Amino acid sequence: MLKVDFSEYLFHEKTLFAFAPYQPFMFSTDEDIEGVAIHFHSNFYCIHRNPNETNCDTVLFNNIYEPPFITLDTATETTFKSLTEQLTEEMNNSSFENYELLVPYLKIFLVTASRTKLQTRVKPPETVTPKVPFILNNLKNAIENNFRLKHSASDYAAILNISANALAKLVRSHFQKTLTELITERILIEAKRELYFTSKPIKEIAYNLGYSDEFYFSRVFKVNTDISPQTYRETVGFGKAEVLN
Repeated sequence: MLKVDFSEYLFHEKTLFAFAPYQPFMFSTDEDIEGVAIHFHSNFYCIHRNPNETNCDTVLFNNIYEPPFITLDTATETTFKSLTEQLTEEMNNSSFENYELLVPYLKIFLVTASRTKLQTRVKPPETVTPKVPFILNNLKNAIENNFRLKHSASDYAAILNISANALAKLVRSHFQKTLTELITERILIEAKRELYFTSKPIKEIAYNLGYSDEFYFSRVFKVNTDISPQTYRETVGFGKAEVLN
């Protein structure tokens, strides 16, 4: 069992996981499991500053609508093992202290993982009526267009002209999350990007995300990420002055 953010998932062997910085997760199993972990800091390679290079910012990471993992077949498992071995070999190569081949190898790994996830996305169950995916697709668009101003589940039920209870059931059955959790996660993604890329005061970031109370925003952030906005900025974000063009 994988517990991540607000959700729980069953997983099997030959699985590739992708977690964002400070995304809480825990594996719960009665059996011994083993794998390879690849950690990289944004100072080494920043996927947010190079979104077009790998397409993994919205596919592998920070995706609130899909499980944070891919189940691999034998062929793709072999591919990722080979890429991992290349990364490991370069890490252990003491001849070049700057590890100049690591970034290209990492890019190849991320591009391959993004493509694999796009190709293996689970199709909706056959029992689902055509109307359900249409509504959920509209919900995604509604959240993207309104998350800075509308934070309540009832707001989105009204936008989609559906009862709050019916929408809640659909969201839970397809995303294994509540609608409030989806909205909050989308807000936090934007908050992290602002904290990461800019030197805007936290009060300004909170206001732009629909929070008139900076301290309430900070509590929401910390409850959901286990870290304060300021600490996140200091440990993950650049926090540098913005350059005006």
